[in-house]
Amino acid sequence: DPIFGLLGDAKANANAPDGDGVCLQQNTADLAITVANGDNTVIAAALSYRALERNTQSVGGVSKPCTKTPQNAILVGLSQHQDPASPNANAVNKAVEITLAKKLASIGANPLDALLTGTFAPGQIGDPTAKGLTCDDSNCIFSNNRLVSAATADEINAAV
Repeated sequence: DPIFGLLGDAKANANAPDGDGVCLQQNTADLAITVANGDNTVIAAALSYRALERNTQSVGGVSKPCTKTPQNAILVGLSQHQDPASPNANAVNKAVEITLAKKLASIGANPLDALLTGTFAPGQIGDPTAKGLTCDDSNCIFSNNRLVSAATADEINAAV
């Protein structure tokens, strides 16, 4: 289940076939690209999945990077968004969105779709629930207008 690649390390480790939860998100995207057989719609979805924020179990936590080289070169250099309350989150997340936009454009997909991989507004560090400003209902980041992109459409267009 691809959701395990977005969970915190302990849950991801428990569900990763090789026990490496840190790279489960990248490995899932890598496999999807491999089996896509050139279907750019699937490849774009896999790239976007790779850019999504991983749960860190605390507001302001930083998820560990996967340091393994992916099998599919298009994934090289693409990492996940970070919790928006984490250090340098805006700059890190903007770089993720711009990198994703370039990769989407390279396969003929809409580079502005990178903005849809943003995260929530920063929560309060120390929040005992660790939820921050998230929501749990299906699609709620969109239906409740909680999506916060770090880059702008103008920045994406200028980058591609």
